[in-house]
Amino acid sequence: MPPHPLPAPTPVVALTPEDQAAVRALARAAQEADGIRPLGERFLLGLDEADPASPHLLMRAEGGEPTAYGRVLDGAGELFVAPVARRQGIGTRVLAALAEQGTPAVWAHGDLPHARAFARANGWRRVRLLHKMSRPLLPDDDAEIALPQGFSLRSFTPGDEDAWLAVNGRAFADHPEQGRVTRADLDRLLAQPWFDPAGLLLLVDGATGDLAGSHWTKVDPQERAPGTDGRATAAGEVYVVAVDPAYHGRGLAVPLTAAGLAHLARRGLRAVVLYVDGDNDRALRTYRRLGFTDLEVHAQYRRVPAAAKMEP
Repeated sequence: MPPHPLPAPTPVVALTPEDQAAVRALARAAQEADGIRPLGERFLLGLDEADPASPHLLMRAEGGEPTAYGRVLDGAGELFVAPVARRQGIGTRVLAALAEQGTPAVWAHGDLPHARAFARANGWRRVRLLHKMSRPLLPDDDAEIALPQGFSLRSFTPGDEDAWLAVNGRAFADHPEQGRVTRADLDRLLAQPWFDPAGLLLLVDGATGDLAGSHWTKVDPQERAPGTDGRATAAGEVYVVAVDPAYHGRGLAVPLTAAGLAHLARRGLRAVVLYVDGDNDRALRTYRRLGFTDLEVHAQYRRVPAAAKMEP
């Protein structure tokens, strides 16, 4: 226990460039220590945001350098503590500050044993799982894709933003994160170094010219997953697959998914990853039939009555 009570984290509307760099450096140190990134993509991309309704939370050492970070976005919080500053009560203070901001949930990337113990000790219980799955890309994956009659694929071009947002919003209307993507969010993603318009495949209804769906593939230079020999290799990602609900039942999802895999295979990648919610039984069964297996499992925790039905 520290000799004096720890101060509360400092809420900061806008991080300085120096603090942004410091938080990214701490995140890299945490990833090296734990084997998994401590913050999700939305949180990392949002380090340069200034939003009074969603301030950044910083804990600092006596010298002023950050030792822990937390924030609430899209109704859920994330936090991490620098490896050298753990087991001092800092994480508990940041978690309490997130709760005071009204967040009902926090994410634990990788759902590591120490994160589970920390959550339980503070009265939070696991309520949601997010699977990161992977499989090798095989020679057959780059075969030509047969689309249903009347549909065609093309790559994203400037001017497609509003149509993509509309389809994405309808396809993920009930999803707590993907269903909230805004034009500002999309513009930030399109500006990322990894973005390749050729990898954002748009499915077009030839009869109307309307966008029926899309498969956004992603190639992050740091992404790795097991290849055919079981060793880690550069991997692409099935980033977002969306089919407009108006086109459900027309056999579009499978060829649209296959088209994205073919694009990644033709880029020379030898593995692919994707994310899927643990309660999406249909998608989990489909991906497992396609050879995907769990690479990581992320968990969301909520402060709820202990008697509520959830994991033991």
